[in-house]
Amino acid sequence: MEYIGTREAAFLLGICCQRVRALLAQGRIKGADKDNKGFWQIPLYGKRKMPIVIPGKRGPKGVWCHHRRENPTKMHVNQHFIQANGKRIKKDPEMTPDQLIPVISLKQTNRNDMGYQIEIHGSCRIVYKPYAPLSCGAHVWIETFNPVQFVDTQFNPCTARLSYEDAEKMWLDSIAKTSRCVNLTTG
Repeated sequence: MEYIGTREAAFLLGICCQRVRALLAQGRIKGADKDNKGFWQIPLYGKRKMPIVIPGKRGPKGVWCHHRRENPTKMHVNQHFIQANGKRIKKDPEMTPDQLIPVISLKQTNRNDMGYQIEIHGSCRIVYKPYAPLSCGAHVWIETFNPVQFVDTQFNPCTARLSYEDAEKMWLDSIAKTSRCVNLTTG
């Protein structure tokens, strides 16, 4: 039997480490147990080598992955958000980093999260495909099958700042404000 830790289980299941720990505390990951040092040992089952999560009795259905992902995690920098941030900084040089639109996009299966910094745990590769860009239009990106975590400025793990939809709304709002300012000065 092969065993993994909470970080690896979170990556395989496509959920955060904190959610894995909550499932472990509820006894909902089959066969999981702590070793003599206090670390969780989570067994992998079946041909796909995945942890098995026991469904809860109440609430919504779980959103974790039930099989290994076949596509890698893809990360790229959104140049439109960088340009929007540049315009915002020119207008207000004392703007704090938290007021800027996150520019790093992390794409995993059906999720697209935005953040400021990412830590990759393991090997990765940089891909350049000018004739076959991603659906978002990116020509250069990083892809990996290893765990990836958003981090804060002190390299402590954190959740994604925004979903892509919220970041795009921030960007469109900044464009609308810019066009209103231009109209007011020219009109």
